[in-house]
Amino acid sequence: MLVAACMAVLPVTAQKRFNDALLDTLEHIAAQETPAKYFAQLYHGIIEKTNDYAATLPDSVQRFVFRFESLFAPFFFQSYNKYIHHEQPDAPWVRYFDSVPKNPLQYMFIGMNAHINGDMCLALVNQFSYDTIKKYRVPLLHFQSVLNAYFDSVYTGGWHYHRVCELNLLSFGADRQLGKYMISHWRKRQERLALLYYSHPLRYQRKNKRLVKKMQSYDVFALKWIR
Repeated sequence: MLVAACMAVLPVTAQKRFNDALLDTLEHIAAQETPAKYFAQLYHGIIEKTNDYAATLPDSVQRFVFRFESLFAPFFFQSYNKYIHHEQPDAPWVRYFDSVPKNPLQYMFIGMNAHINGDMCLALVNQFSYDTIKKYRVPLLHFQSVLNAYFDSVYTGGWHYHRVCELNLLSFGADRQLGKYMISHWRKRQERLALLYYSHPLRYQRKNKRLVKKMQSYDVFALKWIR
């Protein structure tokens, strides 16, 4: 938290160097023979793409984005470190790091579920005020266009999975758009939860409790259909 607070007063160029440190950490994890490498590879590619997009935005938005990333990524790093030290990962990451065999695409999906649905709201409320979240919620959502493009590349790489092809046929090709909608929906919900955390704490607790159950159903879907 101290590092993140210091980042708030640094120029954007310095924040980009800090962002490079996140990329270096992801590269390191991706090179290790652990389950974390699959999500680290995905995450690295996403941050590279979002960096390019962030560079086109106003300075104030850039500062928010890089500061947010400096708080968001460490949730994944923390659970990875717990895993390699034979400790229980944080709750959203338990399914990702459990002993159930998974293919690379399943790891990516379950990792996104853990990181977006389990970590994003916490990363926002741990550092940002209600007014700041409200101010930048729309610019943050605009990054969905970058995520959609990256989703297409990951989706195309999944054609050798039998159940993925079956799902595509059953949905008449709508599964690609449904996947993009799902990620967008997850991110919007996290922003709403972050605002509820401040404005209606009891509603936040109820909705977050229901979300934990939904996360389990998402993981079950991944284990059944992404293979």
